[in-house]
Amino acid sequence: MPYENDKKNINVSTYSQQIKNAAEIGKHSVHIKQKERRLRKKIKKLSRVKTFLKFVLFCTLVCGIYFFITLPGWYLSEDTFSKPDKNTVEIINNTLIPTNIIYNSLRQIRVFHIPIFVMSVAPIKHELYKIPAIKSVYVRRYGFPARIKIIIRERTPMAVIKTDLNKLPVAFVTTDHVMVTNKNFMHLAESDSTLRILVKNPEFRKDWTVERVEYIDKIAKYIETYSNEKVQYVDMRNSNDVYIKINSTNIRLGILDSSVFERIKRIYTILPKLNSVDGEVKYIDLSWDKVNYFKLQKDNKNKTEEQKQKQEQ
Repeated sequence: MPYENDKKNINVSTYSQQIKNAAEIGKHSVHIKQKERRLRKKIKKLSRVKTFLKFVLFCTLVCGIYFFITLPGWYLSEDTFSKPDKNTVEIINNTLIPTNIIYNSLRQIRVFHIPIFVMSVAPIKHELYKIPAIKSVYVRRYGFPARIKIIIRERTPMAVIKTDLNKLPVAFVTTDHVMVTNKNFMHLAESDSTLRILVKNPEFRKDWTVERVEYIDKIAKYIETYSNEKVQYVDMRNSNDVYIKINSTNIRLGILDSSVFERIKRIYTILPKLNSVDGEVKYIDLSWDKVNYFKLQKDNKNKTEEQKQKQEQ
């Protein structure tokens, strides 16, 4: 019987210990749950704060962008092109085309109330490319203040066509094979490297074409090569009796037929003899196939002398 009593005491003690342990575990579990609940509340609160801050930041960013793009420094005035000035529309690199001509070509462009960085430059290029002397256009846009810089690349004049040496050209041909006849561009078409061609009552696109001017330019370069002198102008007022002026004298080529280049080759043997001629030479006559002439100026008695040199080819 004592054994059974001990066994009962042990069971009661174990049961009590289990109850005690369970109570402690329950208290610990409740404490953990409470901590977890408080932690979840903090996480939710922090999440709400982050969401609110993100919303505030987003609204601030949107408002900032709105106010930034609505600043007056981003917008061109409505009369930018109708009343242009160099502070808002700057034209650079134009030496042939007057600036006022470029401004006039842009007067019809409409300015929309949009920031300059989204403004299309296509209408500007479209209007400027109507000017035949313009080869390419590059447009830069700037803000604060809003302004435009137009960089022009012009066509280079190769030869000018004139009716008189002391008058403005009536047309010019560029190095990229374009003929320009607009009188607004003529006063800057000439330079030291530009060939001058004298004509009489030119009819463009019929008598005078780009190909014909380039052929004459080829002849002029041929003469410069064999004479080692600069061609000042080509006189084609009589197409059947062409004269070319170089620094030292005049050269008569006559008709520009298939033999003209062979006749030009004789220049380098004739020019050294100019100083040995008695009298002032009016021109060197290369219009004949196998004969060269020195045509002398008229003397005081209005008489003409000629010295004739025969050269067999």
